[in-house]
Amino acid sequence: MSTPTAPAFTIETDRTFIVPTPSAALERRAEFDEFEIDLLLDGAVVAVRVPPGWPGDDLTGLPDLLELRRGGEPEPWNGMVIDRVNLEAVGQIGCTAHPDDEGRVEVRYATLAPARGLGFATEAGGAFVDWLLDRPGISAVVAACQVTNTASVRVLEKTGFEPLEEREDEEGRLLRWIKRRADPT
Repeated sequence: MSTPTAPAFTIETDRTFIVPTPSAALERRAEFDEFEIDLLLDGAVVAVRVPPGWPGDDLTGLPDLLELRRGGEPEPWNGMVIDRVNLEAVGQIGCTAHPDDEGRVEVRYATLAPARGLGFATEAGGAFVDWLLDRPGISAVVAACQVTNTASVRVLEKTGFEPLEEREDEEGRLLRWIKRRADPT
């Protein structure tokens, strides 16, 4: 295997790395439940374990994303969340689309079941959202979760989101949240 190139971005927290989701990981995930992938992290090539279930159960959009990448089309920011200690993918976070005309982007995130309740979503999610708000042209980040998803509600509260609206969707009551770029004062 060739040496990995430096990722377009790396967001580091105390316990995680967030790097652009590697195409090689998406391609392997389409074929294997579990595998390792070499990534360039902290200036060294390391093997990162990708456990079963990553990046989530719904892989229906995987072929479309890979085709978009092969065609060189720009895509919204997204990242693989990696546990720095175990060098294992513990989740996925990313934007659902490019910023709208108001500079808003919507994020979604998922933490694998064995890593839930350990603070990875709060730590990595908060860092990713703050990183987004530092990008030119981004005015706010929006997220949504079901009213009954108390873990996600807590993550959004802890990472500085404020309630935006509540509405009904096909799965029940949906809460939409927003975190705005801080005014430079």
